[in-house]
Amino acid sequence: MNWRQLDKKEQAEQFRFTLVTFPEAARFILKNRLWECFWRYGWFSRIFMFIAILIGISLISDIFSQLRHLRFESFSQSVSSMGMAVQGIAHSGYELITNSGSKFFMLVLLEVIVFHASRLTLQIISGKDSKASFDHFLKAQFRMIIVGGYAWVLTLVFSIPVKIAFGIFEFLDFLKPTALFLVQAFFMGFSINDNYTEQFKLEIGQSLNFSYRYPAITLAIGIVVSLLLWVPVAGPIIAPLLAAVTATLVLYQETPLHILGPAMIPTKKQKKKEKKARQQQEELVP
Repeated sequence: MNWRQLDKKEQAEQFRFTLVTFPEAARFILKNRLWECFWRYGWFSRIFMFIAILIGISLISDIFSQLRHLRFESFSQSVSSMGMAVQGIAHSGYELITNSGSKFFMLVLLEVIVFHASRLTLQIISGKDSKASFDHFLKAQFRMIIVGGYAWVLTLVFSIPVKIAFGIFEFLDFLKPTALFLVQAFFMGFSINDNYTEQFKLEIGQSLNFSYRYPAITLAIGIVVSLLLWVPVAGPIIAPLLAAVTATLVLYQETPLHILGPAMIPTKKQKKKEKKARQQQEELVP
């Protein structure tokens, strides 16, 4: 994908449109009661959701452990201890969600929510059966394990040049956490998008190229889901549900994938065949 060919104004508008679609997605969820039938995918999905919720609860324990250190003997001591508590809570949340691939691990565990919400949303807006059976869920769960690991590795790879750049320009070091967060957010968005593209028979490589074509949409989805995962207990449930619905609504409206299917993103083999066919035609022309 040639990033220079992207229309900057169009990308800015798609980024804005994706963000403003989140409230619409929330209304869509409430209107269509998308939380129903989560449990029809069996005990397998329930265990995963339970583990993800436990991870979210760990944030609460961090909060209480920081609050226990508050001291109110004097005004200055109160302000100082509250500042340290807020800093500790923020640091714990940042470590949990952004480091060591934990956020991608959470998405893998919460695949049942993303899978269900994405398929049911597409069924409602397109009028076509989603075919969301337990077997389809198992295939999607296995794919999410691969996608989650792939996204995590790509995050690490793309983070290397960012760290090197800020190592050279040390006076901009205060921007490094934001830059790294954006890199991670993009691949979080890709992980969500893949549940949409998978329904149109795209391979994982094609799905990644699809996200590269729509970086603003992918980044906006990733930013919001990453931030929502910070919310204790409710975050692991709300974040994937809202992100999956938003991604489906936006990608259905802004991209032609539901019309073109896999032909929209040719595989490497298809590109080689097309290139070979063009060369053969050129050789035949006198």
